[in-house]
Amino acid sequence: MNRLNQKQRWTIARLAYWYLDRGRPTEAERLTRGLIALDGSDGLAWQYYGEARRQQDDLEGAVNAFREAAKLRGDSAEVWTKLGAGLLQLHRRDPARQALQRARGCVGEDDRLARRIDALLRACTPAG
Repeated sequence: MNRLNQKQRWTIARLAYWYLDRGRPTEAERLTRGLIALDGSDGLAWQYYGEARRQQDDLEGAVNAFREAAKLRGDSAEVWTKLGAGLLQLHRRDPARQALQRARGCVGEDDRLARRIDALLRACTPAG
């Protein structure tokens, strides 16, 4: 079985990020699928795969990938935020709230991300 060393995995993940940043999710998806096939416990690959699916308007696929990334990168506020935002878009308010509360607990000093999480949490509350 082919194995990548840490530097090779990081290089492929960075290239996937580069594609995502430039609006090329199909290329990013190919790379992240390869990383996941080699190592299903690569949380960063799952995160980037989720973002690739989100950019291709596959919210279910994105949420499933972000959920997997959250299991593997449990202290990442960014992953929990992406999971919560995806769940909210799918109108799953209770699970979205839970994910966003988890994100809020991981956020640290990033005021911008904290404000985004707070806004998403407010959106979890039905108007009425």
